[in-house]
Amino acid sequence: MSITCDTVTLVHDSLRDFAGLDPLKSTVLDFGCGRGALVDYLCESGVNAYGCDVDPYWEGDRPRLRPIQRSPYKLPFGDASFDLVVSTSVLEHAQNQRELFYEIKRVLKPNGISLHFYPGKWYLPLEPHIYVPLVNLLWPKQPRWWLALWAFFGIRNEHQGGLDWRKVTALNERYCATGLCYKPQSFYRDVSMEVFGNCEWPMHYYLKRADGGVAALYRRLPLKGLIAWMSRHTRMAMIVQRKYSV
Repeated sequence: MSITCDTVTLVHDSLRDFAGLDPLKSTVLDFGCGRGALVDYLCESGVNAYGCDVDPYWEGDRPRLRPIQRSPYKLPFGDASFDLVVSTSVLEHAQNQRELFYEIKRVLKPNGISLHFYPGKWYLPLEPHIYVPLVNLLWPKQPRWWLALWAFFGIRNEHQGGLDWRKVTALNERYCATGLCYKPQSFYRDVSMEVFGNCEWPMHYYLKRADGGVAALYRRLPLKGLIAWMSRHTRMAMIVQRKYSV
């Protein structure tokens, strides 16, 4: 899911519709912020936004962007700091989902929400980072020969142009081992229930607002329940977790 003005609108709408909050009076954390594009968009729209990531991918001094402490794992913010924590295409990379959910809950204010957009384990037609078919479904047991086959036939992502197929195979094998973590929806449900005591997949809400072909199909055709299920499992999913006040 690319960071666009549509993403900012979705964050604004979610603050209102899921938390009953005014976006311009809310504090938002972009978890896995990368270079800080969403933080910049949100700040420009009047939201008090911050970001964090495991590595400082951003350039220069960015006071609103902070690196995550790896060991022990800790987000670089105090307890009850945010009304909303949002991530876009992050969960499929994290190797410690249970741990990060507990940290997200810690930094959320009472009655705050976390909102995550991520590709489902059955994402089709290609794994969206290395573009090899079915890697996400096979993970973590994708055979090396499968990676080598597609590298031999010229499948490359935007960072691999001109590389020998053997080099691409090695890079993709390492990336699958250290950079991907495709969990089934049942895992997210169980861990969300453990940490937050609740779990929602508001796919109808998401598809009415998202861009992309599946969302456009949803808005034009009947069988909306089937299309929502299909999107959640084979394209992008949206999960909402609530930190209820005690």
